[in-house]
Amino acid sequence: MERRPTLQETADIIKIMKNEHRQILALFQVYLGTESDSRHSLVDQILQRLDDHFEWEEALFTEDIRIQEQGTSVLRRILLDHEEVKAMMNELRQAETDDDESMDQFFEDTMQTVRVHFHAEERDLIPLFEAITTSPGS
Repeated sequence: MERRPTLQETADIIKIMKNEHRQILALFQVYLGTESDSRHSLVDQILQRLDDHFEWEEALFTEDIRIQEQGTSVLRRILLDHEEVKAMMNELRQAETDDDESMDQFFEDTMQTVRVHFHAEERDLIPLFEAITTSPGS
C-alpha cells in the first residue's frame, strides 16, 4: 500500500477518504452493471479495497490521542460499523455456494451497509478530524 497522510495532514486525509469512498461506490455501480456470473473477481477487488481503507482509517484513529479523547462516541460507532462490514466481508469470502442470487442479495446488503457507513464517516468523522487539527495546540 502506498504512503498515506497522517492526521497532521488533515486536508490530504479528507481528500483521500472521500476519494476512496467515491471509488468504492463507483465499483458498486460496476458490480450492479455486471452479469451475475462474472462478478466474483469484482467482489474480490471491492473487498480488498474495503480492507485497505479500513486498515488505513483504523491506523489514523490510533495515531493521535486527541481523536481517542474527543471522538470517543464517533469512533466507537465507526469502529462498530467497521466490524459489521468486516463480518459481512468474511462471510462473503467463506461462502461456498452456487446460488448466485443469494450471494448477490447478500452482497447488495453489504453494499448498502457500506454506503450508510461512508455517509456517517463524512457526516461525523471528517468534522472531527477538522476540529481536532484546527484547534489551538494542534
